[in-house]
Amino acid sequence: MATNSTLTPIKPYQQIIASGSGAVLTALFMTPFDVVKVRLQSQISNAVRHNATRTPHLPTKSISASVLSSATTCRHYMTHQQVHYYTGTLDTLSKIIRAEGFGVLWSGLTPALCVSIPTVVIYFTSYMKAKQLLGYNEKSPNPILPVIAGACSRIVAVTTVSPFELVRTKMQSEKVPYSKLFDIVRSSLSEEGPRVLWRGLLPTIWRDIPFSMIYWFNYETFRAYLVRSNIPVDAYATFACGALAGSIAATLTTPADVAKTFRQIELGRSKYSPTNGCLSCSSTSVNPPLQSTKTLSILAHILRIEGPQGLFTGLVPRLLKVAPACAIMITSFETLKSFFQTMNASN
Repeated sequence: MATNSTLTPIKPYQQIIASGSGAVLTALFMTPFDVVKVRLQSQISNAVRHNATRTPHLPTKSISASVLSSATTCRHYMTHQQVHYYTGTLDTLSKIIRAEGFGVLWSGLTPALCVSIPTVVIYFTSYMKAKQLLGYNEKSPNPILPVIAGACSRIVAVTTVSPFELVRTKMQSEKVPYSKLFDIVRSSLSEEGPRVLWRGLLPTIWRDIPFSMIYWFNYETFRAYLVRSNIPVDAYATFACGALAGSIAATLTTPADVAKTFRQIELGRSKYSPTNGCLSCSSTSVNPPLQSTKTLSILAHILRIEGPQGLFTGLVPRLLKVAPACAIMITSFETLKSFFQTMNASN
């Protein structure tokens, strides 16, 4: 694999193929882990929202168990499914399959593809262009330039596809029929206007900009180290660099991901009060419900109710998705980019 980004440039359609192929593979293989992550984070969100008879800083498991035990007749406000208490990644996976079927693990796949393909295409195209404009040189790399390029490209990408991300998260948080989902979006648009489609954008930016900055800094640093050490930067090395950089970035940005999920699963819930949506969740709260929609307020509320572990809910399935996803996308992109560069040079 070529290591010099100044080789023959690839054409726009080739760049779309190079970046889009990794996005498709990632969406197909990693969506189940995203569903598990969203369910775990949704559980924390619901526990924080309906914190009746709760005391701050009790262990998460005992808190959630007590909430659910007092609401055994409580059902999803929209789909009327029995509420399950998830204790971890494998437990969530098995309970989803038993209760809702194997296919539900790919719920939100269509909006996921609508999110991932344009996101990755815009993201990688913007990143490579920003690096070029900033004058990045792999032979004498400046580690700050990938950080700047990653932040700028991510802002453009997440803002563009935020409405699809909203729909995807909503579908993965519970089993929602498409007809009901369209009704929710339609009613939300009539009540709150077009801005509702960008709900959760701010915590998404809080998550994705630091993620991109951390990811590209580490990826380019690892890659530069291999180049300096005269180690071939082949597909295997690229995969390892992408996975390691993605794992570090995913771990550090999980609290922002929890806040983003908290905001986006609220879509359509404004008309459902606790007493309307839950048959036995009407007891008085020890902790007042969260009114603010600011990211820091959400994180502080989760921290107060669930403790520090609540901020890292869904970390394991997030790592199981993000690490290989980053590895697959960067490897696919670099491999196809190198292929197209060689092909264009020979023509």
